[in-house]
Parts: sequence; structure tokens; C-alpha cells
Amino acid sequence: MKTSRTAALVLAALVTALGLPAGAQEPDASAADAKPAGHGYPVGALSSDAQDPGNLVSGIQERRAQKEAIFAASPLTWLHRLTDRGKSALYDATGLKLALAYTQVFMALSESLPDSDSWGTNSNVDFVANWELLTRGEPTQGKVAFHLQGRWDWGTLAPETLAEESLGSLLGTANSFAPYTPAFLIRNLYWEQGSKEAGWAYRIGKITPDAMLGNSAHMANVLTFLPTANFNFSIGMPDSGLGAAAAWYPHERIRVMGLVSDSNADRQDWGHLSDGDFFKAVEFAAQLHPRTEKAGYSKLVVWHNDGTRDGSSSNGNLGPNGWGFFVKLEQELTADGRAIGILRYGRSFHDSGFYKHQASVNFLLYDPPPLNRIRNDVIGMAFNWVRPTPTVSRDEYDIELFYRFPLFPQVDVTLSYQSIFNPVLDPDNDHASAFGLRLRTTF
Repeated sequence: MKTSRTAALVLAALVTALGLPAGAQEPDASAADAKPAGHGYPVGALSSDAQDPGNLVSGIQERRAQKEAIFAASPLTWLHRLTDRGKSALYDATGLKLALAYTQVFMALSESLPDSDSWGTNSNVDFVANWELLTRGEPTQGKVAFHLQGRWDWGTLAPETLAEESLGSLLGTANSFAPYTPAFLIRNLYWEQGSKEAGWAYRIGKITPDAMLGNSAHMANVLTFLPTANFNFSIGMPDSGLGAAAAWYPHERIRVMGLVSDSNADRQDWGHLSDGDFFKAVEFAAQLHPRTEKAGYSKLVVWHNDGTRDGSSSNGNLGPNGWGFFVKLEQELTADGRAIGILRYGRSFHDSGFYKHQASVNFLLYDPPPLNRIRNDVIGMAFNWVRPTPTVSRDEYDIELFYRFPLFPQVDVTLSYQSIFNPVLDPDNDHASAFGLRLRTTF
């Protein structure tokens, strides 16, 4: 009873602060049509992350309509057209949507530890299938989502591995760009039903908590910022594994989500749910001052982790029983949604999260001047500061700059620079630079 009363008070405070009437409401169609579309990746009812299976399919469909590029003719045009026709015919016949994304990252360091590599490359492939099986096309639609992910290097040290092994950095230089053994695995496999329009949604099966909590459509390792510190690893989140999440929309600008998953989860298998160790989180999200229909949510995440059965780490969960919180404030800075500002702070307790403290300031500008002839490009800048949970003598921070642009239709190139200060595992090094090149295409 006390918990219910507290939750009701929190929701009432949010509604009052936003100046909105209580109760779920449908978006005003005329107002939505009058607003600019905004920028960023499409978001689903349970996640804003571009790599989430539902969002990945929607993002690729949206990208198909964006034809502007430096070179109008692409060497992959014939393949994109062929796959588009095949996917459309399959969906019309069965309700099955398919999507594939291929991303390649090259990275070089200005400084590296003795006898270690100073450069490397890695491939990241995501194959996603969404099978719409229940009330297709309706707000209450139900679907099965399948996500096969592959990662491999090319005989060199992978860009993400360079951070710790060659630079001594726990900020990370290229989140997720490290190889799997074996190269391919099932990252997600779950049932999802509902939508924002329905006012509710839930997901159950093999899920990925770090793609669901505290994230943003503008924070994606395959599209925008690269370092691990740009993501939410002060939350002691387990790996992909068995779990469930449910979201409630008391208003179109407010969302409350709860998530429970296996603390012993391992993306290589199905985890150890029977041991009774769980990760639990509640996320409160609100659009504080939306200016376009793609406005992101500001979020507060409160979480607890039971730890792992043998004290070993699992993704952002280092093993001990602990808890923490994570805050993200996101705001469109211009009426057309081209400029986005994001502030984040996370804190973990009892050495349970990968970062004890993390904070960042992120800024993105879509379709930046004076390059007005190029569309669908974006400039990003970030400042990250972390205090890692392992005992170290200093904090670590970095400055990141990137520019992403479409070289060919549906082929994006990103140039990235990172200035890294005080790598915590190399006390003899106060500064290093990381230079990155990212190539991405989708089908």
C-alpha cells in the first residue's frame, strides 16, 4: 500500500510539473502534423536504443527513404533494391520483417603500452527478424523478435580491446567492437506486445537490459558516440538473458517501466535463472519540453542487483550485491530538433557497477551548416568523466568529436577523434589520442 501511494505521488508530481491532464491520451494528430519531424532514430515503447531489435528494423526502413548522399550512385544500389523487394514481398505474405546492418570500425592510438598493438579493426553484424503475429497493424500488436549478432576482428586487436589492453583505459574507445567466440550468437529472442499508442507494452524472453534502461536514440555506438563511457555502465546491468519488462504510459509524455532479469545472464547461453539471483530496475521517463514529434525522454533509473552466484562479472554487473541510480536529461535545443543536448550522471554502490561514478555532457547537431548540400549528416561532441569501481589512483576523462555523413545512399561514414586523459590502468601516461573510422550500411 505504501509503495502504491508513493508511486501515485511521483506520477502526480510529474503530471503537475509538466502541466498536463492526468490519464492516457492519444497524440493530437493536427498538432503532430504541424510539427517538424525532428532527428534521431525511431524509438519503441520499451527502448530508445538504436540496436534494440524493434528500433533497428524501423530505423533501417526510415533510412531507405533518405536518398541524399555525397555520391548519388552507390556500388551497393543493386543489392539494396534486391533485398528491399524481397523483404517487402515476404512481409506482405507473412508479416515477417527482416533487417540487417553491417558496421566496420577502424581505430588507431597515439600511445600504447609496450609490446601491444596500437591499431585494430572489427566488424559488427546485426540480423533482426520481427514476426507480427497478433492484431497486426494495431496498437495492441504482438510480435516475436529475433536478434542474431556477429562480431569478429581481422587478425588485429579489436578497437574496444585496444582501450584496456593497449591504452590502459576503462573509458573504452569503441563500445561493443570486440570479437565473439564463436563469431555469431543469439542476442535477443522475446515476445513483445503493446505500444505507446495503446498506453502499455511488455516484453518477455531473452532480453538485453543495457539496451532498455537510461538510453537515448542519439546515443548509439553504431551511429554516434563510440566510447563505453557514453553509455550506462554505472548501472550494474547483467548480460543478455532471460527476463521481462513492462511499460505504462499514463500520458503520452510520461512512461513508467519495470524490468527484471537474470543476474547470472550470459549472452553465450541461457544463464542460470534457477539460482534466484535477479536484477531489478524501475525507470521513470518524461518528455520535459518536447519541440518535435521525435523528442526524447529524460529518465531516472533506480536499480538493485542480487549479484552473481560465483561473484564473477556479467556485463556492467561486477558480481557483488548492490544498487544505484542513473539520471539522463535530454532536450531539443532548437524548434526543428536539429540540436540536441544530453546530460547524464550515474552512481553505483557496493562495488556493483562497472563505474562507481560516471558523468557526461553530449551535444549533437544534425544537418549542420555550412555543409547544407549534405543531408542526413550529424556532428557530435562529448565530455565524459568516470571513476571506475576497481581501486585506482585517479579518475579518467575524455573529449570526443565525430562527424557522420552519407557517402552513398544507405552507406554512412563516421570520422571520430578522442582525447583521453589519465588512463587509469597506465599511471605513466597522462594523455593519448584515438582516431576512428566507422563504415555502416543496412539492408
